[in-house]
Amino acid sequence: MKFFETKDVMTKVSKEVINTADFIKLEPVEMQREHKLRAKRLAKQLNSTSHFIPTGLEVAIAEYPNGTRKVLNGNTRAWVWTHYDDFGVVAPDKLYATVHHVKDKKETERVYLTYDSSEAVENNKHRIQGHFRELGIQLTDPKLMAGGIGKALEAMTAYYETEEGVPLKGNNKLAISEFSEAILALDRIGVSRSFLAKQSVIAACLMMLHKYGAHNKKVLDMISDLKNTKGISNGDVCDGIHFIKYELQDKKYLGDTFAKTDAKSLPENMNYILYCLDKQLHGLMFNKIGSKVHSFYSEFWED
Repeated sequence: MKFFETKDVMTKVSKEVINTADFIKLEPVEMQREHKLRAKRLAKQLNSTSHFIPTGLEVAIAEYPNGTRKVLNGNTRAWVWTHYDDFGVVAPDKLYATVHHVKDKKETERVYLTYDSSEAVENNKHRIQGHFRELGIQLTDPKLMAGGIGKALEAMTAYYETEEGVPLKGNNKLAISEFSEAILALDRIGVSRSFLAKQSVIAACLMMLHKYGAHNKKVLDMISDLKNTKGISNGDVCDGIHFIKYELQDKKYLGDTFAKTDAKSLPENMNYILYCLDKQLHGLMFNKIGSKVHSFYSEFWED
């Protein structure tokens, strides 16, 4: 039965006028996306003198049976209002609140995903941000913090199962939880505005960190070198870093499909990049890639 066809609809939703001072004290729901990233753009809209945005006074709240309240919609506005020195936006005295009376977090998430106003469209990046928040993963790198790893998550979980035999493919929240230490380690290195920002490279780095240890100094140093150096080239041979950066874009390997994320290109990228990183980790130099590379990605987690 659809929500608005239920007999108890009036017990599930209520309307009230709420003091803004009370609203901004509420915590956001656990799956809330990273609202700070949108603050500057929203502040500009709220400060506009060309038109009034009535929806700016409308917020939504989840209320649990024990009386606890959390913000479903309006977190970014609350952030902007409470940081007047940064944005210069004056908060209204009152707000019009839609209160959803929910029984648990699962129902809260279902309601939260229905809020898709023009100022807060929920997309895959936002859902990933919500997973980070819900799982308590605090990031600093702009690309990671913004949830810009959708294709990387897809790539790194394609052949992965947990120790309990649970596949992660298609379950970003579980994947983020499983790879949380690797994600935090990569965040400390930083990927934004660097060679590491490519989805296939992010995925390969996270896979190496998860397999060999998120605190493994050799892996961490290797990824830092991939980000900051050209690798080593000596005559006809080179290391994995140099091969990734300068050889894979040759037409005999990946050519112009390098770093692309379509269904054909992404697995091919993963084969080559993972192979090169694995060689690098084990201190091996090489001058070409043999046929073994074509199954390296699909067999990566089997060792």
